[in-house]
Amino acid sequence: IKKMMGRFGIAEDEPIQNYLITRSLEKAQEKIEGFNFDARKHVLEYDDILNHQRKIVYERRRKILLGDKKAIEEKLAEMFEGDEEVKKILDDKKTLLREDEFYSALRRLLLQAIDMFWVEHLEIMDYTRSSVNLRAYGQRDPLVEYKKEGLRLFKEMEFAIIEEIARLVPHIGVGMFVKEEEKLKEMEKKAVLIGGGENKTDNNSANISSKSVTNEDGDKIGRNDPCVCGSGKKYKKCCGK
Repeated sequence: IKKMMGRFGIAEDEPIQNYLITRSLEKAQEKIEGFNFDARKHVLEYDDILNHQRKIVYERRRKILLGDKKAIEEKLAEMFEGDEEVKKILDDKKTLLREDEFYSALRRLLLQAIDMFWVEHLEIMDYTRSSVNLRAYGQRDPLVEYKKEGLRLFKEMEFAIIEEIARLVPHIGVGMFVKEEEKLKEMEKKAVLIGGGENKTDNNSANISSKSVTNEDGDKIGRNDPCVCGSGKKYKKCCGK
């Protein structure tokens, strides 16, 4: 159309009224809209894959966070099925610690490991989503490739979580709770010091005020009496301001 307008000397601001040209523009617009629709459709399909994984992870976190000790035991049994070494370490730690300390530590370890590797997994999935498009040049469907890679990466994330928990389980001990209690005590101590400092300041102010209105004999000083500091000024003009 641009070449035709240049050939016939048609001005750019002149309206074009021709059936063939109008029809060509409509077809081009329909094609572009079709491309945009396909793009939006693919975005939803990609998001559905990640949403499915997100639901699985969030459901696990919810059970660990809100579940009782039985839920934690079931999760650990599922993760370390057949791993007698880790099971023995857990049994030993359970006898050494109080029950509430033991399950509280396990809950924190599970949530910490899941959160850390889930965030990492999201970053990898985002990179994978942008890279699978190149596989279309090899006559492969990017969406199918994304599903395959997503499944593989999700399984790797689960395995990494299990390995991380197995690595941290032997470090569960009273020291973990002692350190936390020491931090709390230190914070309380600082709060008391701050509070004591304020009270001390208030007391000093009160003492100064008390001294400024009484003499050595304990008699109340009048505003027109000489100031007790020895300046020779009246009390109201000196310390009594």
